Amino acid sequence: GGVARMDGAREVGAEHASERGSTEAATESEPVALKAGRSAELALKSAGGSESGDDTEAYDPYDYFSGADLEQLEQALSGSSVLLPDLGAMKKRGQKSLLSLQAAASNRRGELKSALHARRAEIRRKIEQPNFVLTVDKASFVLFIILLMVTELVILTAPRKMYVLYSVIILPLMLARYYTYKKDKFHYFMYDFCYFAQVVLLVSLYAMPANTSIAQLNFAVANGPLAWAVVLWRNSLVFHSVDKMTSSFIHLLPPLVTFSLRWDDYLATRTLPRVYENLGDGVSDAGAGTISIVVQIMRRFLLYPLLAYILWQLLYLIKTEIISRRKLETDPEIMTSLRWLTKDPRSFSYRVITCLGPERKTAAFVLFQCLYTLLTLIPTPFLWHSMLAHALFLAALFVVALVNGASYYFSVFATRYMDKLASRSGQSQREKSDHGASQVANGSEKGSQKGSGALQNASTETSITSETTDATATS
Repeated sequence: GGVARMDGAREVGAEHASERGSTEAATESEPVALKAGRSAELALKSAGGSESGDDTEAYDPYDYFSGADLEQLEQALSGSSVLLPDLGAMKKRGQKSLLSLQAAASNRRGELKSALHARRAEIRRKIEQPNFVLTVDKASFVLFIILLMVTELVILTAPRKMYVLYSVIILPLMLARYYTYKKDKFHYFMYDFCYFAQVVLLVSLYAMPANTSIAQLNFAVANGPLAWAVVLWRNSLVFHSVDKMTSSFIHLLPPLVTFSLRWDDYLATRTLPRVYENLGDGVSDAGAGTISIVVQIMRRFLLYPLLAYILWQLLYLIKTEIISRRKLETDPEIMTSLRWLTKDPRSFSYRVITCLGPERKTAAFVLFQCLYTLLTLIPTPFLWHSMLAHALFLAALFVVALVNGASYYFSVFATRYMDKLASRSGQSQREKSDHGASQVANGSEKGSQKGSGALQNASTETSITSETTDATATS
């Protein structure tokens, strides 16, 4: 019996040995990656069998992998470390390509910017040519004359549409003024009260056309501070100057708009107006007493416009004395109304504004502006109650602007304009002569390299060109 048991054990051992040998033979022919997968499966089975209590043989990876397999695994793992320097080199090449692209884009932007600046300089040079200036001035002269004729036509035939013509004229002029004033650092003039009044008038004409109180406020402002500014600022009808005509239209068109809206009934029916309308016409009820009517007139033509002026003055001081104070202090070339009126110590405006001392000139400027606004508002109730007085007032303003324009044309323009054209023409001739002389000089240099005969011809041409240049400069 003992011998039989020993023989059975040998047979079982032989079977296990044959199975292990066949497994090793099979695994030796498999790839290393596949062996690693099988090793993981066996490890899981071994762990599962030990947990369930089965008599599964414990997994040993060294029994499954041979020495050659372990060497192959080490070589594969070491190959991943070889790839790291390749990835670093690829990253450096990518960064280098990106930097080169950025540099090329920057160079291209620089070239485009230089070309744009050169183009602008060329356009500016052509614009400053005398022929171009003459053409623009002629076109401006004709255009503004036509605008005055169209304005008269609209007032006489369709007075209620005058505000439409006003909008069509004033908006482009204000945009053009801001563009030109911004370049010359005069754009702070556009924070003045007259521009504030334009905005209020435009908004009320389209947003609140039926509001009587707002309409009377606009009437008082347009025929008060704005209208009298024609006299104060010496606005002139200089038809070839866009800048001067813009200033005149800013101060003359709002009174014309309020005139057409106030007296549209008389204008539409072509009837002669009465010398004076009933007291309180369009201001208070018909049955109101005299004192009540006077109070309403004082409120609508003096108090409300003065409050609007005070609101603008507060906004203006916040802008110039708080928000832009440092900017104005660091850049004295930025022109404001206060700087304009006090730039000449010998002028009357300088003596008036600095009467309280140079350190209080801002306070004095605000005070005198407020007094000016109040004084110019006082006549507006009389203009509201008399079409005849209103028409004569506007006619007087146009006469003042025409007289100022005539004085400019015959006292200033006749000499200054021709001198300016002569200087520009001389500058253009000098540029052409310098360009011609440089070309001849380049030709003489090339001729000197070819021979003495060519040098003699080039020198002769140079002398002829210089004589021509002298004659041109003299003429």
